[in-house]
Amino acid sequence: MKPFLRIFLVAVFVFVGIDSAEAQIRIGVDGIEFLGVNDADSLSVDNSQKKSLQASSIMWIQTKPRRQFSIGRRALSTIPMVELGWNVLSNVGYAPYEGMDVGNFMDIRNWKSTQFTVNLLQVAAYDYRSKVGFTLGLGLRANNYRFSKDMSLRRDGGIVMPYKIANVTDRGVKKSKFNIASVHIPAEVMFGNPGRFAFSVGGYVDMVMNSHTKIKYHGGKKDKEHNLPVNFIQAGATVRATFRWFSVYATYQPTQIFKSGRGPEAQQWTIGIGF
Repeated sequence: MKPFLRIFLVAVFVFVGIDSAEAQIRIGVDGIEFLGVNDADSLSVDNSQKKSLQASSIMWIQTKPRRQFSIGRRALSTIPMVELGWNVLSNVGYAPYEGMDVGNFMDIRNWKSTQFTVNLLQVAAYDYRSKVGFTLGLGLRANNYRFSKDMSLRRDGGIVMPYKIANVTDRGVKKSKFNIASVHIPAEVMFGNPGRFAFSVGGYVDMVMNSHTKIKYHGGKKDKEHNLPVNFIQAGATVRATFRWFSVYATYQPTQIFKSGRGPEAQQWTIGIGF
């Protein structure tokens, strides 16, 4: 039984101890010889006690290394290229308008107040063994807040003020909204395999490039007012569930949309999907 035990030990050594290598096993009357790629990898087992063993063979073995960690654009990521969400405002307050009859002008139309994001670049790192990853992205984001057809916003003495659109029917007003365009920087930590299912948590920082109101009329004509006093930094937290190429996400933005004392207090929730 000793020769067979020695053969078994050599086989275990080949399959377990050598990773991504080419090797030969030579079995003959002189014993068992393992020939590695380098001389330092060679191993001989003397079989002089069994001279009757006459068979000989050559076996080529090549194993592939198991990839454990990857970093860069090819690493697994949960941040999608395109996201579409729906905005809901919370904790809306009108402290700067105390004594003014402005009404609740930030009661937006939620299902028509959308968020659209395109993530142009991202760098990711993923550990295949523990199934944990990290992704940092860079993109563009637009938040739209849809008003009723007969009202819009404008600056008045450095403060955001609502106003009624005159002759809505005669002028053929199609829609009225407020828009914020930003550079979007998301970061997420992922748990699981996004090729099957993954859960991620993280946050984002948006740097505002432009803000404007838009009144769109039937026939394509538009009226805009740019650069309302919004906060330059819009930041929040994100949770996401990913199923292969599709994801569902939710964000909460605790930062105020408008600068303090220059507009209504408003924070934002968003629920959306990603592809």
